[in-house]
Parts: sequence; structure tokens; C-alpha cells
Amino acid sequence: MGTSNWQNLSYCVDLIRYVSPKSVLDVGVGFGRWGMICREYLDVWEGRVFRAYWNTRIEGIEIYPVNVDSYHSCFYNKIHVADAFDHLHAVVEPGQFDLIILGDVLEHFTKERGLAVLQTCIQKSRFVLLNIPIGTNWPQGAAYGNEFEAHLSTWTTEELDQFPVADKRHFKDYIDRDFSTYLYSMKGM
Repeated sequence: MGTSNWQNLSYCVDLIRYVSPKSVLDVGVGFGRWGMICREYLDVWEGRVFRAYWNTRIEGIEIYPVNVDSYHSCFYNKIHVADAFDHLHAVVEPGQFDLIILGDVLEHFTKERGLAVLQTCIQKSRFVLLNIPIGTNWPQGAAYGNEFEAHLSTWTTEELDQFPVADKRHFKDYIDRDFSTYLYSMKGM
């Protein structure tokens, strides 16, 4: 099941708390990290400890149905089993989500489709939180029978800086590879 680096987690929590979204779309749910983090820091930390009081709408998109487990429903209001490219273009309406999270997912698209996904998310949401490996040191094929785990594109900070950056930070993973976190917004910070 898809998971990601941890070195950027506190920075991402700070950004999520800053944005304070009422609605979140997690693209590429995988293990469910972002649903759990958003639920904890957008509801529980605001005193809405019990499910009956939660008021943040958290949805996800997951292309590989085997990844969706029963515990996901503890944090997500809904998970759409769909291709994110198609779902974002055909189903998600502008303004439907305050925050769209692309947590280590863009590299799983071809460059052309990845650019279209990122542009669509920026156009349709107040904020986009992007976590992404940088450079060519991240080769990856299918994993645990999931062909969608393969990396189909590589990204540079120069490419990603062309979009409306509200904040960004660069990190190293545990074996010294580069990855970045971007917060995009057409409205700025």
C-alpha cells in the first residue's frame, strides 16, 4: 500500500493548519496518511474529538481498490475508486474543495497528464499541497501487484516553480534523495 517519506510531515501539518480547510480531497489515498492527519489536526485539535462533532469533509481518490481498507472509513467521509485524472477533470467542481493534496502522486502520471492534473487542481481548489520526489534518483516500477505504483515521470523544482507558489520547502529523504513540498494557490498566502 502506498506510503511516503516522513521528513516533511511537521511542515505539512503547519501548512494544513494554516490553510484550515473545511473540505479536503486526498488524491492517491494509499495508506491514508493525509486523511488521518487532516482529521486529527482539522477536527480533533479544534476540540471536535468525537466523530459526531467532526465537520471537515475529507474525501479521497484511489485508483487501486485493494488499497482501500475498512479503517479508511474512520477518517474519510468518502473514497472514490477512480482514475484521478478522469475524476478531477469530470467530477470535481471548482470550489468543491478548499485543499487538494497530491501526496507523492504526480510522478505516477506521464509528464503531460501530471501537468494537467496539477493545473486542474490549482484551478479548482483554493490551495494545493504537493509532495513530490525531485530529480531522477527515484526509479520505481510496479509494487505489490499494483502497476499504478510505477513512476512515469520525473520533476524538477524549475518546472514546479512555474505554478503559483504560496510556500515551498525542499527536503532530503533517509538516503539523501531530494523531494519537495509545495503549497500552491491562485490567491497567495
